[in-house]
Amino acid sequence: MAGDWIKWTVGLTRKPEVLGMARRLGKDRRFVAGCLMELWEWMDQVSCDGHADYVTFDDVDGHVGVEGFAGSMAEVGWLRRDGEGLSLPNFERHNGTSAKSRALATERKRLQRGRNGEAGGASRGQRDGV
Repeated sequence: MAGDWIKWTVGLTRKPEVLGMARRLGKDRRFVAGCLMELWEWMDQVSCDGHADYVTFDDVDGHVGVEGFAGSMAEVGWLRRDGEGLSLPNFERHNGTSAKSRALATERKRLQRGRNGEAGGASRGQRDGV
């Protein structure tokens, strides 16, 4: 199923927001990044715009199994209370159908450049099946 994935951003475990969350929660930064990915995956399944009605901070904490997780996300600007639920700011940059379409198009172009021998594509060994 082509749509059953979410994008992992290079350097996620080293982003200042993740480091701040890890420090606040007393958790390893890699653990926090994994919890974020799990939450973002869930939000991608239940929301098309990054907003989930009726979801609370307690629901988020329970979902990832870390007390205070939602609060720490809010502190770094990655989660906010929004009317009757919660929202993920900038959700459309990384999640949803349009973000996945952009990511797939970028990968197709990269592979095409590699087949054409342009810079930025596969290395010679990769092209030759080595």
